[in-house]
Amino acid sequence: MGGLEVLLLAVAALVVAQPLADRLDVPYPVLLTVVGVGLGFVPQAHPLVGQPELILPILLPPLLYKAAGHTSLTHLRRQVAPILTLAVALVVVSALVAAVVLRALLPGTPWSLALAVGAACAPPDPVAATSVAGRLGLPHQVVAVIQGEGLVNDAVALTLLRVTVAAAVAGGTVSWSSSARDFALSVVGGVAVGVGIAWIAGQVLRRLPDPVIRGVISAALPYGAFVAAEIATVSGVLAVLTLRLVLQRFSYTILDVETRTTGRSFWQTLDLLLTSVAFVLIGLELHLVLHEGANVLGRRLVVGLAVCAALILLRMVWLLLGGVLSARWSPRGERAPADWRQATVMGWAGMRGVVTVAAVLSIPRGVHDHGTLIVVGFVVVVGTLVLPGLTLPALTRRLRVGGARREVAVYAIATQVTAAMLDRVDELRADQAIDEAQGVRLRGICRDLAGSLGVTDMDDPRLRRDMAQAREGANLRSELLAAAQGEALRLRQDEAVDPAAVDEVLRRIDEVLLAFG
Repeated sequence: MGGLEVLLLAVAALVVAQPLADRLDVPYPVLLTVVGVGLGFVPQAHPLVGQPELILPILLPPLLYKAAGHTSLTHLRRQVAPILTLAVALVVVSALVAAVVLRALLPGTPWSLALAVGAACAPPDPVAATSVAGRLGLPHQVVAVIQGEGLVNDAVALTLLRVTVAAAVAGGTVSWSSSARDFALSVVGGVAVGVGIAWIAGQVLRRLPDPVIRGVISAALPYGAFVAAEIATVSGVLAVLTLRLVLQRFSYTILDVETRTTGRSFWQTLDLLLTSVAFVLIGLELHLVLHEGANVLGRRLVVGLAVCAALILLRMVWLLLGGVLSARWSPRGERAPADWRQATVMGWAGMRGVVTVAAVLSIPRGVHDHGTLIVVGFVVVVGTLVLPGLTLPALTRRLRVGGARREVAVYAIATQVTAAMLDRVDELRADQAIDEAQGVRLRGICRDLAGSLGVTDMDDPRLRRDMAQAREGANLRSELLAAAQGEALRLRQDEAVDPAAVDEVLRRIDEVLLAFG
């Protein structure tokens, strides 16, 4: 099967999984997993012909870049101790435990290869867990740790994967001293490459007037950082992560509103598509191993379930111990997990996802018992994603860990920024920079912007007294803009009218709609 067929299958999977996931209120990777399993049973499905080592460089950089946009350096610094404990220590221990279980059930598996599978299965994926966390309104400290862990642990796991796969292919053993040295150099070098690429990108983007060209360069940046890091034999994951975090601090001074708006839509679309591609690819790989007889498949499933159970148990114990220690020695609420309830939710939220899928697929096909390794990786993804993804909301409600939903926090922030706008109008009026008539007009603009931010009421008489009038004005403005858009679309069908000029007018109408909601 070629790349075009895989892309079409990915789009078809998204068409089914995304709206159904929204309707069922579950993370969409849960349903993509089901689609991937189903593809393995399709008789006409065949694995993608190509080099498996190219899967990670193609899929990983944009997915990491998009995921890193959900956090910030401030949140990572605040929770650095629990993040590093989970992203470094727990990942290494998880890889070792998975390797021990794999070797116990398959004694002929080389240690290097068992560790490679363990490294691929060790890192939880932040995408599915944080999408659940946002809907449940988990404390932001918990969300920050889950996000930070999911980003940093990829660097640890994939560095370990690279070392162990190289040893497995060469038929040798893993040198822990050289691996530790290589890891330290990889971390420092990856951060340095990310900072360097971010600085260069900032200088270039500031000087480009064309938003389309800026968008193209922004889309290529994660691949550029990843490739540059790989050439320098340092961590491509940390290079992409650092690039995103640095650029995020200056995006509003580098990029205009149009480029930012287009970029958000682009990255959301690409993230969905590449995640779907990853699950389609492993479904196609499963086609080879699901038709080798019930005995062989049963043995592989037993191995996969044992590895999966060991990883879940290890994470739960690790987080519960961390919750007890944090509750005893840390200021309450400063670090997550703050107690055993948060620890239980965080432990159950250790969902493996697209990184594990891509990592397992990157293991060369010629290694020992490759089919079993594919099944083990996929069982770990299914076991840690589907069951927790479906039950985490109920567990959170049962333990009373969830707080206000994200919409409440968004409304509170919107109310604060609206008050800041009104305060600025009062300051300008007090400084006599504007007269009373200009102040009235500015307060009217503030009311319009408040409506577009979703603020329908707030404890501020400057805004509240005219909110009904503002809502009525917003409805009238929408009617007028809809009429303008309809007329422009009618003119586009007129042969005497330049369609490019109409498209420019439609673009400007969209900007007004975007600004005022």
